[in-house]
Amino acid sequence: MTQPSALSAELEKFIRARITLSSTQALSLSSSLERNLGLTGDDAAYFMEAYFEQFHVEVGDFNFPRYFVEESAPGSFLLLASLIFKPIRKRYEREPVTVAMLQRATDTGIWDSARLRIQ
Repeated sequence: MTQPSALSAELEKFIRARITLSSTQALSLSSSLERNLGLTGDDAAYFMEAYFEQFHVEVGDFNFPRYFVEESAPGSFLLLASLIFKPIRKRYEREPVTVAMLQRATDTGIWDSARLRIQ
């Protein structure tokens, strides 16, 4: 599946409001919720819950730990160690959720991981 051609004004407004991102801060289809916008843990969980509800997107095969580290995860220490030791890091990397993925899911009405990945 290709990148959506544009970010809808409604989704952009939602993202900016939920993350308190100013109008001068960059937001593009390639922006990662975690890496670029700093959305992690419980904040990410609340964001995704609100996103699915606001845009009437079926949850489909969305699996939170696939994309985000849970704040109360017992592996948090290992995640910290992964920042220091590169070989360990690969085991704990998560697939990023990008703005393009949110837009595609909004357009199709369902979270389908295989179809949402950037290609």
